[in-house]
Amino acid sequence: MRKLLVAVAATVLLFSCSQSPHTESEIALGTVCSITSYDKYDEPYVSEAFGILRDVERLIDFHDEGSELWYVNLHAHESPVKVSDELFALLCKAYEVSERSGGAFDIAIGPLVSLWGIGTDGARVPDDEEIYSVLDLVDYHDIVLDPSESTVFFRKKGMMIDLGGIGKGYAADLVASFLRSCGVERCIVNLGGNVYVIGEKAPGKPWTVALQDPDTERGGYYATVDCSDSAVVTSGAYERYFEAEDGTRYHHILSSETGRPSESDLVSASVIGPDSTLADALSTACFVLGSEKGAKLVRSYGLSAVFLTADGRIVRIDP
Repeated sequence: MRKLLVAVAATVLLFSCSQSPHTESEIALGTVCSITSYDKYDEPYVSEAFGILRDVERLIDFHDEGSELWYVNLHAHESPVKVSDELFALLCKAYEVSERSGGAFDIAIGPLVSLWGIGTDGARVPDDEEIYSVLDLVDYHDIVLDPSESTVFFRKKGMMIDLGGIGKGYAADLVASFLRSCGVERCIVNLGGNVYVIGEKAPGKPWTVALQDPDTERGGYYATVDCSDSAVVTSGAYERYFEAEDGTRYHHILSSETGRPSESDLVSASVIGPDSTLADALSTACFVLGSEKGAKLVRSYGLSAVFLTADGRIVRIDP
C-alpha cells in the first residue's frame, strides 16, 4: 500500500517584491506550515507564532490522547463534558457550518475518519459492513452544545468529533491576529493549503495566490487569486490520499451520507474571505456538495470561491 501527502495546495506568487523575505517552517497540524515576513523586525514574532500552532494541536488533535478534543470524544457520551471557551466557540462555528451545509461538512465525521485511517500508517479500505456499522454515529444533530454551561454531549456512544476540516483555518486566523497585534504589516501564513496574506504585496497591489493544479507537480497552478488581508483555503482530492494494492486512490474527504470518499464534479474547491476558519469549513463542504450547490452555499455567506471541475472547467464564484 502506498500513501502520499501533498501538503501545499496554494502558493503565493511573489512578483516584484523589493525586500528579501524571511521564511520559517515547521511540521504542525499534520502538514508543512510556513510563515514568511518582509521586515527583519518581524522575525521574532514569526518564531513565536509557531507556538500558537502547537497550542491548536493540543486543543483539537483528533489522534492525540492529550488533546482536549480527545477527552471530549472519550467521555461526552457518558455525560456533558465542560470544555474551554476556546474549544466551545470553535465547536459552535463548526456546528453552524454543518447545519447550513446540510451535513456536507459534518463535525461528527470522526468515526469514519478513524475507520479509514487516511493520513495514518493504518490507512485501509473498510468493507461495506464496517461502514454501515458506523454511519448511524455520523450525524451532527446528535451533538448537544449547551452555551449556558459550555458543555458537549453525544446522544450515542461511539460518536466522535473531528475538526480536521476547520482546524488549520482556525490556526491561520489565530496566527494572523497575533502577527497583526505585533505590528506586522506584510506577511504570508501558509498552513499546507490554508493561505492567509496580511497586508498587500506592495502599496496598492494585492498578493497573487496560485491554486495548485492537481494534474501537475507541486508549484503548477490552474488559476490565481488576487487578495489582501484575506484567506485562500483549498480542499481537493489530491491533498491527502492513499492507494490500495489494486492502484485505486482514496482521498481523505469523506461523505457522511455514503461513508466513503466524497464524489462530486469537483477536484478542487477554494474559498476566499477574511475569516480563514469559515473558509476552511466551507471549502470542505463545497468539495462534497459539488459546483452548483457549493456555489449557492458560498454566496449565502457573501464570499468568493474558485472551483476546478473534473472535466477541467474553472468556475469563479463572486459574492
